[in-house]
Amino acid sequence: MGAMFLLLGTLLASYLIGAIPFAYIVSRLVAGVDIRRVGDGNAGAKNTFHSVGPLAGVLVGVADISKGMLAVVLARTISGSEETAMVAGMSAVLGHDFSPFLDFHGGQGMASMVGAFLLLFPVPATTAVALSLVILGITRNWDAAWTAGFLILIALVIVCGYGWNRVLYTVLLIPTIGVRKGLQILAAHRLRA
Repeated sequence: MGAMFLLLGTLLASYLIGAIPFAYIVSRLVAGVDIRRVGDGNAGAKNTFHSVGPLAGVLVGVADISKGMLAVVLARTISGSEETAMVAGMSAVLGHDFSPFLDFHGGQGMASMVGAFLLLFPVPATTAVALSLVILGITRNWDAAWTAGFLILIALVIVCGYGWNRVLYTVLLIPTIGVRKGLQILAAHRLRA
């Protein structure tokens, strides 16, 4: 029973870590704007970069990546279980996407997901991020670069011999970005109405 409470507490803490709305906080402090009401309405690093400025966007990106990493570290420290660490990483992404501090709105979870992946799958994730940045530099297309990066990540997780449960985890977590993006478009229209 105690172990179950510990697990639930870890996952709740990971969710709340992920829910810290750094894009909203930084945008308010730096530019006095509600990030959900500018640009594409996404409370994340990309929209902050484009709508508030590069320095603010990078700061938010680093903070959001750190949320995913912190959730994994917390779960590993408390439970010693990689499976719990994986679920904690997912909890942080869900916290970012559905933050109770922003009426259950948030970002797309990409940066928090990258943070979790960097600790769960260090070599594949680092390689995929590096290649994504190269593709971004060449194409100047954020969505294309990160889509390619996630496909590369899945391929590398398979090639590096991680178990199929890790491959499935990666494949299942990535579509949350698309789902969140669709919800954000609807929310942005509602906020501006």
